[in-house]
Amino acid sequence: MYIIKYNVFSIIIFMHDKRSSSYKHGFPKTLSQSIYNYLKESIINNKLKANQRINEKEIAATFGISTTPVREAVRKLGAEGFVTINFHKEAVVKEISHDELKEIFVVLGALDSIATGIAAENIKSKDLVNIEDLTKEMERNCRITSLEKYIDLNQEIHNKIWDSLPNKFLMETIKQVNDQMLRYKYVRMYAFRKPGVLERSLNEHKELLKALKAKDKKRLKTLTLRHWGLLLKSPSLKEELSEYLSNQ
Repeated sequence: MYIIKYNVFSIIIFMHDKRSSSYKHGFPKTLSQSIYNYLKESIINNKLKANQRINEKEIAATFGISTTPVREAVRKLGAEGFVTINFHKEAVVKEISHDELKEIFVVLGALDSIATGIAAENIKSKDLVNIEDLTKEMERNCRITSLEKYIDLNQEIHNKIWDSLPNKFLMETIKQVNDQMLRYKYVRMYAFRKPGVLERSLNEHKELLKALKAKDKKRLKTLTLRHWGLLLKSPSLKEELSEYLSNQ
């Protein structure tokens, strides 16, 4: 059973940390939203594992609150596909699958190919400088021993690009789909250990930066579709997922 070891004040401060992927959704306005954010982060960061039960009463007791805000948070996670109800009518973390991962890649690739081209027309010079700095930092961390840092920088670059979108509905939609993909972060770490994968990823990001600077929308579309397509067509993807799940 997973027990949260933070009080309510700590959980809200934690979710205001910019390093949290849920920070992009803004400062939580309710207790239910705070608990939702924390549980979601725990699922994404593999602290709550697939098929692990979420005990609403124990979480509520930990914070000294009623089960209502916890239940609301769990219900929202269920609607977004992070949680399911098992045959005992218990809330459990949804099991991840190869087929779901493929579907996420297809949708994310299609959305990203549209979003990146639009962002190129609207991105500010200071953000391009920031992306260039992040790309250089990625290069410094382009090694097996700093894979997690590399993947986090990779994600930060994508977030910076998507934040430039004038179409807020598109921005929120692509980030919601991306949140589903973030659950597979540790599967991707297995993939990046394969020979040549890390180097290819870095080269793709360097090409992406060049195309952004040039506002070359046609090139950006080609790069994003190829990027997600390569992940989708990886013959070892299913093997990597099985390897990851067997080590849980």
